[in-house]
Amino acid sequence: MEKRRRNDAAYFMIMLTYTLAVISRPALVSLLFIPVMALHAFTIDKVLPKVLSRKMAISDALLLSLNAIPYLYFFTPLVLIPATAFSLSIILSYARFKVLPQLMGTLGIALLYMPLVQIFGGWKILDIGIYLIWSTYTLSEAIFVEYKLPFRDVSVNELRATWIFSLILDSISVIFSPLFVLPLIEPTIRYMKPGEKLKVSSEIKELGKKGIKRTLLVFFLLLFILLLGYHGVSI
Repeated sequence: MEKRRRNDAAYFMIMLTYTLAVISRPALVSLLFIPVMALHAFTIDKVLPKVLSRKMAISDALLLSLNAIPYLYFFTPLVLIPATAFSLSIILSYARFKVLPQLMGTLGIALLYMPLVQIFGGWKILDIGIYLIWSTYTLSEAIFVEYKLPFRDVSVNELRATWIFSLILDSISVIFSPLFVLPLIEPTIRYMKPGEKLKVSSEIKELGKKGIKRTLLVFFLLLFILLLGYHGVSI
């Protein structure tokens, strides 16, 4: 039997989202969520392929329910935002939509940021800017990858339209601080001129490596803005 590949992207994105939340609101309660984040990553890694192939079992549903328990104790209505994205991933998959279930699952990870910040100590205006850019970038980057894959029917216009709409939302962030322009520069250039689709599947690995570097660039720029705000620097 062929060994299933681990969804490293899920672990990567959950780690970054959690780190942003901790830097925004460093608190002891955040330590309790380290195993919760590990559970999230394990669940997405194990269950998402079954969701996409519409082969979920009762044990998978129970595992998903287990993820909700910490949020029932530390309840905030903000948790309904990522919960909706994850639910849509399942619903759209069983409705036989293509691509959208994968996108909703990826977006759901980034949408965890604001609920975590609220649980760790409460959000501030700066967190809205972080939330908008991190979420819209995560969604658009997922669409960029889908566009690049030679076996996906995603057009360049769909990618551009998504990012243009994202920029409209992200303009709210720029109102909060002009520094929020910085993490938008590289994605805007790339999504407007994404180049041609990959020619062969063997190029996917290199696409993944470049994607990690680009995501880390956005992450560290947002981290920089957070740290300035945390230390009371006018931004």
